[in-house]
Formats: sequence, C-alpha cells, structure tokens
Amino acid sequence: MRKFISVLFLVFLAIATTPQASAHVEIVNSYPEQYSNVNPIPTEVWIEFSGNLQTLEGQAVNSVEVIDSTGIAVNYEDAVISGGRITTKISGQSAPGAFTVKYRVVGDDGHVIEGDYTFNASPDYAAGQSPMPVSSAKEESSIPAGGILLGALLIIFFGGIYMRAKKRST
Repeated sequence: MRKFISVLFLVFLAIATTPQASAHVEIVNSYPEQYSNVNPIPTEVWIEFSGNLQTLEGQAVNSVEVIDSTGIAVNYEDAVISGGRITTKISGQSAPGAFTVKYRVVGDDGHVIEGDYTFNASPDYAAGQSPMPVSSAKEESSIPAGGILLGALLIIFFGGIYMRAKKRST
C-alpha cells in the first residue's frame, strides 16, 4: 500500500513540477520601461520581444499605440518592425503624466500577443526620482494548474483501481 501511494505521489510531483514550454514571444526590453519616470517626454517608444515579429507585405499585423494622460493617442506614422523590435514615434505635443502603451504583435510562430503597460513622463521629473507604479501588473502563477489537476485525477483514478482490487481480494 505504501509503495503504491509513494509511486502515485512521485507521478503527481513529476507532472505538477514539469515546466510548460512557451513558444510565444514576450517582452524582453522596452523604452521607456514599465512604471518608469522619464524626463523629457520621449519622442519614440519601442518594445523588444524575445523572438522575431511576423511581417506581411502590405498588411499591418503588428501595432503599438501610445496614449497620453488626456486619453489621446499620440503616436504617429506606421510602426516600424525590425526583427523582434516594434518602434513608433510620439508627438511633441503630448501631455505630461501617465502614458499607456498598447501593443498587438504576431510572433514568428503565428501567435498573437496583446497587452499594455504604463510609464510616467514629464519635464518635471528629477533624474534620480524613483519609479511610481501607475497601474497594477498582472502576475502569473509559476505552478502549472493543468499539471496539478492531471495529478489529482491520476491519484483518484489509480486510487479507485487499487480500492476495487483490494475489495475483490477480500
């Protein structure tokens, strides 16, 4: 009995702790960085991803939009794609305060990645001023929920088989 439960527990641990592969591109760097305070207001914004972005001739499959503190989109011209980096220009007439950067990109694997982040920009920020969060970050659990569920189902399944076999033998 102990040996059987030990094996089930080890199978559960192996499944629950196996890292899940993610082929999707993700942000590795950006300017300005999330939650940063920048001085002066930037003239361009760029986001660099972990893999190349798809480009289809004549079609805009990747986009980035920058919205200032008044809610107005302040980027102009089409976004420029270079490998894994998307860049856009920002108007010099942007209002200082919290800026939101919204992006939608397609990685080489064909998966669409959408998201946004914020930063603060003003001519009044001192060079050493510490960043101030302007929105909440989404945190993801490092525990694979699917692995835990599968492990629990396996324990129930094999436990049921064991209990039936034990009941039949008595």
